Amino acid sequence: MESIITKLQNELPNAKILIISPNPVANGKTENSLGLNYLNYIQASEQVIKTNKWTYLK
Repeated sequence: MESIITKLQNELPNAKILIISPNPVANGKTENSLGLNYLNYIQASEQVIKTNKWTYLK
């Protein structure tokens, strides 16, 4: 996430970048490649977003 946002900020310095939460998956217990289920992913990504002071829409 950080590398994507950094690239966007570098290539589009005047753009307003908004990050939205992903849609819930049918099975909230399914883990992604990081070993996070949907709720864990939302919590982890929100922390990264807050730390970097990015605009986030839920």
